[in-house]
Amino acid sequence: MQDDFLYSVSILSGILCTTLAVIKFMLGSVLTSRALLTDGFNSLVGGIMGFSILLSAEVFKHNASVWYLDGSIGVLIGLTIFAYGAKLLIDMVPRVRQTRHYEMFE
Repeated sequence: MQDDFLYSVSILSGILCTTLAVIKFMLGSVLTSRALLTDGFNSLVGGIMGFSILLSAEVFKHNASVWYLDGSIGVLIGLTIFAYGAKLLIDMVPRVRQTRHYEMFE
């Protein structure tokens, strides 16, 4: 019973987040919105996380010695989001330098 709930939630979460990511990527590219593209990436990571929970639960059911798979995938997802955030910050440095010479509004 618990396995059925876990599988249904994982599959539903994975499918919905991936579908949402595709829609956000399409809208972000049409509207040239960096924020929407970034949100699409975050939704894609959420979809991958949903499917990874399903994968790790299935692997654990067949081989209990791989108990660390879910945590390892979580760490990899966290490092991926961290790297993407660092890339976004590095990409923003030239924009901040351009706006430094504008007059300050009081």
